[in-house]
Amino acid sequence: MTRAVLLADNRRSALTLITARACQAASADLAAVFVRDADGDDAVLSPATRWPRARLSALTARLLDSARSKPALIDVTEAGLGGGMATGVVASRHTRAVLLVARRAGARPYVETDLHLLAPYAAETGLAITFAQARGELERGLLARDRNRIARELHDGVIQSLYGIGMVLEGIKTETFRPTVDAQLSGVTASINEVMDDLRAYINDLTPSRLAKRGLGPELCALANEFQAGCGVIASVRLHDRVDEIKPAMGRDLVQIAREALSNVAKHAAASHVMVGLRCTATNVKLEITDDGRGITARRASSGRGLANIRRRAAAWGGTVEISSMSGGGTSVRVFVPAHATETPVSRALAIAG
Repeated sequence: MTRAVLLADNRRSALTLITARACQAASADLAAVFVRDADGDDAVLSPATRWPRARLSALTARLLDSARSKPALIDVTEAGLGGGMATGVVASRHTRAVLLVARRAGARPYVETDLHLLAPYAAETGLAITFAQARGELERGLLARDRNRIARELHDGVIQSLYGIGMVLEGIKTETFRPTVDAQLSGVTASINEVMDDLRAYINDLTPSRLAKRGLGPELCALANEFQAGCGVIASVRLHDRVDEIKPAMGRDLVQIAREALSNVAKHAAASHVMVGLRCTATNVKLEITDDGRGITARRASSGRGLANIRRRAAAWGGTVEISSMSGGGTSVRVFVPAHATETPVSRALAIAG
């Protein structure tokens, strides 16, 4: 889930993913994230939720004005709902956020033992907001001047918050829970630890730790497995000889390109199968992602933030990208990079900003 949040096109898309999962996990009828920053108050609701604007504005102000750092049971009957749970979110010094899940009036209310359900989604909410802010600053050309400050805020804010939540979850595991819940908590704890490792790596501009440990081929396989588990589309990986010769820094960007392409498949393709292929020769590296979905229009192939990110990452290595519909149906994304290319600093900065 956390990877999907980080790959989202913008803050609203990331928070929509989180509210959808939080709503499902808490068996809620509504989940929402309320955010207050320099641009004012904002509310992001779980998909397919319809809520009168007047009630939404009043509840947004009330929750943000009285945000608590710990999860708590709340009454949201004035908004036409029943019982709910809310928690403040650690984001940044200039941003306040609240995560809410609620059930309809007359439904079974939440109890104290349900409050632990909010912890992983509150952590991901803080992560999404912080990353969106950092990306915005990068896009405005502030990375060189404010790099140390951004790294410090990520470390002191999000990483420390994730560490604390992980400790809380470990403590919860010692209590008596259903076996399935215990297994889920173990998975959440492991995911938080992996995100903390990768955040530290990104802060230091290093290759993400899982890629360094697994290697490029296994990381692409893990990415495909996670994609298949998340959206139900069958994903296959085809690796050819010499892929282990690809330099780690280039491998990092190839994995990010594959993630972006798979994200587009999940959002737009309506596919049943996707193939990720990687080939390395003495002269070039070719990454190809193909699906059997509805195809892509010429206009769509030349626009969109996600596809622009793919092109920027390839350009950082002097590479090119070909995106087209296939004659039998589906879409093909082909990336060609010189095998012994060196990153272009200016293009690299653009790729990170994207």
